[in-house]
Amino acid sequence: MKKLLVLALIGGTIFSSCSTNEFNIKESDVPPNVVAALKAKYPSATVKKWQAEKEGENFYFEAELEVGGKDKDVRITSDGNSVTEED
Repeated sequence: MKKLLVLALIGGTIFSSCSTNEFNIKESDVPPNVVAALKAKYPSATVKKWQAEKEGENFYFEAELEVGGKDKDVRITSDGNSVTEED
């Protein structure tokens, strides 16, 4: 929880100083519950890239995956409770 708060604070600083609302991050900076939620839904996926994104008042993590030879972009809420594919 403390790591998520620190990441959110850092993210808020970055978001307020950049024109974009997303930035690349390392998997080691993604909260364990977010990584676990992704692996539960896509156990055989290979993560190519992680991003953090702020949309309005909401904060998400996005993963660019390869699953069964196909690329997918997946959005995970910061609490890890929702994992959805992006269009």
